[in-house]
Amino acid sequence: MAGCGIIKAHKPALHISHIGGNVDYRVLRAFCDIAENGSLTRASAVLGENQSALSRQISGLEDELGGRLFYRTGRGMLLTELGKRLLPRIQIILGETETLVRDAQGERDSPSGTVEIGVVPGMSRPLISELCARLRKEFPGIRLRALEGYSGQVEEWLANGKIELGIFNSYGRGSIKGADLLKQSGVALVAPRELVPELGTEVPFSLLRDMPLVLPPKPNMLVSALADIALRQNFALQIVLEAGTGALIRDAVQHARLCTVLPVFTAQRDYANNEYVIARLVKPSLQQKAWLLPSTQRPVTRAARVVAHMVRDVAAHA
Repeated sequence: MAGCGIIKAHKPALHISHIGGNVDYRVLRAFCDIAENGSLTRASAVLGENQSALSRQISGLEDELGGRLFYRTGRGMLLTELGKRLLPRIQIILGETETLVRDAQGERDSPSGTVEIGVVPGMSRPLISELCARLRKEFPGIRLRALEGYSGQVEEWLANGKIELGIFNSYGRGSIKGADLLKQSGVALVAPRELVPELGTEVPFSLLRDMPLVLPPKPNMLVSALADIALRQNFALQIVLEAGTGALIRDAVQHARLCTVLPVFTAQRDYANNEYVIARLVKPSLQQKAWLLPSTQRPVTRAARVVAHMVRDVAAHA
């Protein structure tokens, strides 16, 4: 705990952590109030306890620590050297305890605070706006800070504690420890209609051999998965442009007439009009999974747990 430390005295070294189970918060509070007021009488009035009870509490604390904390004089009670050394440390402990109690009471009554969440572009819309709308209505004390990035970035933010919650993709068959599966989707080719006017609802992966592509920059899980499959089929992807945001990719598809590869639900969200064709990749098919994972590098607050619950609920009804 912050503020704890070894106290050097003439007797064997004492440490705040030596305070045992017989000493509670009220005893430490009494010690501080007596030190501040200089007498049992005034401290008794402040705390609402009788003087004999306070005296017994302080004697018990002195026994616990193995040293005297006050000189009893005709003018009141004065701190000993040991008492003077302990006072600022105990004040820190009491301050932290009071803050913890207030925070816990506030969270119990209504969760509040800022929750940082990282999310991949394919999941960010309309998830973040729906979360914001629900939080304003149901938990107005919770504020979102949303960062958009590709899966590698989101996982890095989780690893260094920059965000509390992360939503990212994987393309393997296994599960991810501690993560909730939000969505599964096939992967589709999106192309301007004039490039492949007769494209069906499914196309073999080998069709990518001749497609000019705009894809996220490496390292990227989707790009790596596509490149591995292409290598097994003895060709290289024709990546014309690496674009770092979903908006840049959409602009390149629209104006540079490039093709891209996206999860099916994202393709249908962003390109569902007659200008483009969308076809699911097969032979082999590629499965994308979207995961929700809390950071292990920082405490997960009650507010973050509320947001995580909402994320799961919104994803389930999307």
